[in-house]
Amino acid sequence: MSKNSDPKEPIEEKGPIESLVDSPLRLLVFCAALLIFSLAGGMLIGSIVKENRSSSARNSVPVMSVEKGTPETVDDAPLESEETIRPLSKPVDALSHDNPYTVPRDESLPGVAENLEKETVIAALPPSGAQQIEEGPAWQRYAARSGVSDHTKPTIAIVIDDVGLNRKRIKELVALDEVITLSFLPYAPNLQESVQLTRSQGHEAMLHLPMEPTRASANPGPNALLNKLSAQEIRDRVILNLDSFEGYVGVNNHMGSKFTAYEPGMQIVMDELAKRDLLFLDSKTTSASTGYRLALEKNVPAAIRDVFIDNVINVPDILKQLKKVEKLAAKNGHAIAIGHPHAETISALKIWMPQAVNAGYNFSTVSHILSFKNKIATKTE
Repeated sequence: MSKNSDPKEPIEEKGPIESLVDSPLRLLVFCAALLIFSLAGGMLIGSIVKENRSSSARNSVPVMSVEKGTPETVDDAPLESEETIRPLSKPVDALSHDNPYTVPRDESLPGVAENLEKETVIAALPPSGAQQIEEGPAWQRYAARSGVSDHTKPTIAIVIDDVGLNRKRIKELVALDEVITLSFLPYAPNLQESVQLTRSQGHEAMLHLPMEPTRASANPGPNALLNKLSAQEIRDRVILNLDSFEGYVGVNNHMGSKFTAYEPGMQIVMDELAKRDLLFLDSKTTSASTGYRLALEKNVPAAIRDVFIDNVINVPDILKQLKKVEKLAAKNGHAIAIGHPHAETISALKIWMPQAVNAGYNFSTVSHILSFKNKIATKTE
């Protein structure tokens, strides 16, 4: 036996790498396995990262539950959007309104009616379209036809605010058979065109004036009235907003649970409304609002919202709120309800309005209710 075949002689052992190098087939199999493992691992890690990002994005969008019985949370709570979130450089309306993630902050800006003891009458209107009165206070001059033939029936005024950016919803609202009021955000585009469309279809327009909410994270939008501003800055912003379009009867507050409780600021608002002969509807986003009281002191025709109809955004709950509106109208002779241009709100109105008419209710406007109240007051004196 040769020396090399001696079983007692130790055999040289090769490491795994050396074995792979010596065998091309083994090397090929190893490389293939390594590639498959890398791809699988990469896909797993990518999936985990994507899920974490999605979760983080969902959690970053502010959401506030609406607390029942707390009026100031209603107009200050974010509403669900059915459109793609707009860039921060653009304002939003009711479909994604009051959401600080989408509304730009802009803090760059450094007797109205006839006396309540006098009778005020809205003149007869054409069969359709906006009222055509050349003289008189603006809140009557731009009023829509009342739609009321029998004043013995209870009257309901439906106000849809936060309107402006979604043209589709404006068209759906003005197509409703009964008269309503649309309250437009002053920073929306093409306002004059939207207001003309609204009035041409026999409905009424108002201006939805942005004011500071109590909740600091909620953004009322550009040129909002803020408590920290000087008196001159507040006045400048009021004038700027009031000049944003024409053809509206008055103003109601957008948010404002903080500002409407700020009497010095609201005094300025009422002074400017009085100069322009406009009415004021207090959205009543807080029980501490000074708006209605100050309006009466300044002889500004004023009313207070009775019911928010879409605190909960689904058709059954909105219909329940509308039943509350009926009860209040039956009790007091009239009721003013505020809603927003959600698809669910519009659907509920389409269902409910014909039923309310058949049940003996009138549909009219805030301006008509104020005029009719004045007529009653005059007759009873």
